[in-house]
Amino acid sequence: MSAQSRRTFLRSGLKLSGLLIAVSSAPTRLLAEQAQEQISAGQIGAVLRFDEQGLATLLVPTPDMGQGMMTTSAQILADELDLDLDRVQVQLNSAIERYDAQGQATSGEFVQGAGGSLSTMVSWPQLRRAAAYARALLVSAAAAHWNAPQSQLETRAGRVHHRGNGASIGYAELVAAASQEHSTLRPNNVEPKRLAQLTRVGRDQRNVHARQIATGQPLFAGDLSVPGMLHAVIRRCPHLNGSVQSFDASAAEAMPGVVRVLPFPRVPEDRKQWRQRAAGIAVVAKSHWQALKAAQALSIDWDGSLAVEDDSVILHTKCMKALSDGEFQQLHQHGDVEAALAASAHQVDLSYYHPHWAHTCMEPHNAIADVRADSAEIWVGNQNALGVVNAVAEATGLRANQVKVNIQRMGTGFGRKWPTDYVTEAALISQQVGAPVKLQWTREDEIEQDYYNPLGAYRIRAGVDSDGNLSAWHFRVASDALLRTAAQDLPIGLVPASLGESLQIPNNISRGAWRGPQHNVAGWVIQSTLDELAEQAGIDSLQFLLRLYSGKAPLRSPNWPFVDIDTARHVALLEKVAAEADWGKSLPAGRGQGIAVHQTFHSIAAHVVEVEMRGERDFIVHRVTSAIDCGLVINPLGVRAQVEGGVIDGICAAKYGEVRFDKGVPVSNNFNSYRKLRYAEAPRRIDVHLMDHGDSEPRGTGETALPPVIPALTNAIYAASGKRVRRLPLLRAEG
Repeated sequence: MSAQSRRTFLRSGLKLSGLLIAVSSAPTRLLAEQAQEQISAGQIGAVLRFDEQGLATLLVPTPDMGQGMMTTSAQILADELDLDLDRVQVQLNSAIERYDAQGQATSGEFVQGAGGSLSTMVSWPQLRRAAAYARALLVSAAAAHWNAPQSQLETRAGRVHHRGNGASIGYAELVAAASQEHSTLRPNNVEPKRLAQLTRVGRDQRNVHARQIATGQPLFAGDLSVPGMLHAVIRRCPHLNGSVQSFDASAAEAMPGVVRVLPFPRVPEDRKQWRQRAAGIAVVAKSHWQALKAAQALSIDWDGSLAVEDDSVILHTKCMKALSDGEFQQLHQHGDVEAALAASAHQVDLSYYHPHWAHTCMEPHNAIADVRADSAEIWVGNQNALGVVNAVAEATGLRANQVKVNIQRMGTGFGRKWPTDYVTEAALISQQVGAPVKLQWTREDEIEQDYYNPLGAYRIRAGVDSDGNLSAWHFRVASDALLRTAAQDLPIGLVPASLGESLQIPNNISRGAWRGPQHNVAGWVIQSTLDELAEQAGIDSLQFLLRLYSGKAPLRSPNWPFVDIDTARHVALLEKVAAEADWGKSLPAGRGQGIAVHQTFHSIAAHVVEVEMRGERDFIVHRVTSAIDCGLVINPLGVRAQVEGGVIDGICAAKYGEVRFDKGVPVSNNFNSYRKLRYAEAPRRIDVHLMDHGDSEPRGTGETALPPVIPALTNAIYAASGKRVRRLPLLRAEG
């Protein structure tokens, strides 16, 4: 659907004499009169609409970047409303704004964003309440229509049925009457169905847009266009925290289709502060190709003097040296670690290192902006809808209530599409040229201007007592970010003496969230160390882990989101994957198994990886056996897909993930220099098992599977080759 037709569709939908249902993020606080007022104004948190044919449309508030929120939402809606899924249409909602005293867009308790594996957790109660309220309105309208008690009515397949006389009436016929029921029925008085009454939740559901995605239908921001739209490309400074000294645009300005050439200063101007927008020169033209070719014709003199020490070799040396002589911040201390180490029967003193990782989203960043004197409209795929509203308002000088943001489906995000740099670039260009502008990043832009996963160097000194129990744990991490998670994570809390320390080494490299932030590497370091300790103690790796996690009281995690950790669930996962993978089976020479478990935010996953070595460093993954404990499973097919994706992403990062810097310039800037896993390198088989502990609420899945697959892989490589992996990537470039 084009941007214009989408606007027309939304506008006309609000004019229909249809049923619009509003439910706030705190349903108990939304009174009937408030709901009616929000409906009249079109400012609503979640919208259910029925057209004349009874087709229900859900405007999903949570951005979808491939984690399946549109499908999950459709299941929840259909289950509560007693609708067939083929009678449900699903669309992403625009930013739903309220404003605080400072004029900033806010949604109160509801966060219209996707991050931290929270999407389903946050949306589950919201969508159920919205759908239950809609169903109650329809039943109430039918009761008035028949002058019958509601106890005699039930809903099935998009109709209200009268059990007494066998009559039925379709939802579409009740729309007008149901819209009047707001005066007597309040959302906080309507309870969703009991879990036992749900018939669609917990069953496999194919992606609601599978056919459109497979056939290339225009669903993504990059597919869109608006009337009168110009195209923009920016040549950004290739140096970390660099600036433009001078430029010559004469050749570019003479090229066909070029409209304007605009300088873009770095924001903020102080280059020691975190980068919000990179310095560069923008070219605006009548087509993307014209803008791209003209940008390449620009002659620019860059200043890259600030970051010449930010070189991959230098960074590695600094971090490894700091592990011994750096001044660390103590994050955790319990017991006397030195005494416990001295008394231990077996000790290890290990160092690990990993470089920066890039996001490499399938869809490079892009945005359409139409900025006028008193308004702005944005079309973009971004994980943080209200963040876009506020960022555009700040950049353009408009008020937040003058900015409309149309969120589109994203071709992945992984955390990189939470920042708004590419959106404000488009808005500023549109404002300066006085026309709608589509800004499209190249793949090189997307990697060079990334907010990378931080690098890290680690030193772990640990000991095991004569009974084979972990007795001492001293964990140090030196990074260009203050990495707290690994230094405070399990087995801290499970060991008599422990110490966790962190050190940040400043540089000019921009860093940000990358699928499973901090956990993505913490799992590798911790579970690899535990595997080495098991070997030192002469204990099978599985048995060592079971001994560590068994019989422990629940404890509160010091890491976000500060949940209670029940290690009995770790034990259940380990036992499940071990049994399903036939752990410890006899394998031919050159093949091996590795096992690992890790909790990321609210959920836990475990894997057994089976590999076969191909030469000194390369390998084939024959099988990955996975299990995830993520609470109530709404869509098992979707959860399995998230686990499979996490497995492949983790193996890819472990094998190839490395952004290399040469004197402050990221030289890994496309898929020829920043490798991704090929189809032929993917695991031959991935078996996913979903744990069921009778939970009544869903937890996160999008990031959970990735952290433990890396140590399961490297432990398997050791079992197959006899060589420990303490530096990533596995197939790293020399130097």
